[in-house]
Amino acid sequence: MISKSPLARMRQRAFTLIEMLVVMIIVAMVVTLIVQGFGYTLGLYQRVVKSQSSAYQQVFAYHWLNSSLSAPVAMRPKDRALEGDVKQVSTYTYQPLLAQQGLKTLIQWELEEQAGQLSLFYREGQTRFPVYQWLDAAGQFEYLDEQNQWVKRWPQQKSDTMPLPQAIRILVTSGRDSFNYVVKVKTRLRAEVTSDEILYGRD
Repeated sequence: MISKSPLARMRQRAFTLIEMLVVMIIVAMVVTLIVQGFGYTLGLYQRVVKSQSSAYQQVFAYHWLNSSLSAPVAMRPKDRALEGDVKQVSTYTYQPLLAQQGLKTLIQWELEEQAGQLSLFYREGQTRFPVYQWLDAAGQFEYLDEQNQWVKRWPQQKSDTMPLPQAIRILVTSGRDSFNYVVKVKTRLRAEVTSDEILYGRD
């Protein structure tokens, strides 16, 4: 039986250590790639979740805006109707967010810009709370008149029987992008007024 010399045995051990180092390097590279891939996937997942959350909030905000402003009360003699400009709109509605549905309730929607952030607020009675926020954006309310023109103030002229606008929208601009949140008025644009109401107003 031929035995290996001490030098041969040392060379075999040396090759074994080199192989182990190669394996460790390969394993380290694989682990690094996996960790990087996991970090990228996790970041992508968080961005998707954040985007979905923002989309859900936007849907809820538009639903509240639409439900409350689609049923305003038409103006009657010696009574208040919808009034608004680019930063706020107030009206009596039959679909308030807080009070009982069907009751005539005064509400107000407000746009507030601060530090490049546009915020939408809802006010009903003494309660005021934020509904939605747009980052790096500006916005304004606009009103669709009987000539199908968007105007920045309502009513444009004071009268005893000023009609409601056909629609109300929030126009939001962010960089080169613009977004329209349009609410079509579903109630009667002009109230049915009797001669007694014209003379004496409503009880």
